[in-house]
Amino acid sequence: MTDEEIERLVTRIIHRLQPPVLVMVTAADGYRQAIRRRLAACGLPLHIALDEGIPDAACWQETGAIIPPSAWQEALPAMAWRAAIVPFLDYPLAADLANGSLHSPFARRLHEALLSGLPVLALRYHCDPDSELNQLYGAATRSAYAGQMRATLARLTECGVTLCDMNELLERLTSGSAAPPPVNATRRYLTVTDVVNNPALAAAPDAELTDAAIDFLKNRKKEPYLNK
Repeated sequence: MTDEEIERLVTRIIHRLQPPVLVMVTAADGYRQAIRRRLAACGLPLHIALDEGIPDAACWQETGAIIPPSAWQEALPAMAWRAAIVPFLDYPLAADLANGSLHSPFARRLHEALLSGLPVLALRYHCDPDSELNQLYGAATRSAYAGQMRATLARLTECGVTLCDMNELLERLTSGSAAPPPVNATRRYLTVTDVVNNPALAAAPDAELTDAAIDFLKNRKKEPYLNK
């Protein structure tokens, strides 16, 4: 094998060893081709769940591995995901998540992802009344309804969804910083995952832990090797 062939082989192996990114693609219109191209070039393995009736479904086959509907519509696929991303988060889906309505399979899978502590990143172009895309569509940013939309997005952020632009999303994915936001007043109990990822959280004066997290800390004190 030539050096170039070896390098390509090593790159493919490293690519396969990385945890995949779950890409949940809805039918929201706007920037679709540009976003798809940016995701395809990110260098990470992408597993793609497509909503029904998407006109550009065939194009996504070149972007990553398509997950059959039967494998995700009833439950989140069991896999060590790097993150879940929603490149076309429209306002109805954002409102469903923020309000806990969970009418669609997509909303239910994102609910499961957030509940499990999986980082969830979403592009804000389609759901934010202040985005350039919605400005092009004629959104009145000073209207009372636009204010209601902002309040909904603020609640969504409190639920753990990171709203960002394309550059921010790719930076978080490739740098490994696609982590849930710090625990705040809306999340009172620290889980085992929280303690493992950031042990300092358990030392906070107002920290409240689940029973499992308390048992984990007790066992770690008894078994020093767990601290390594």
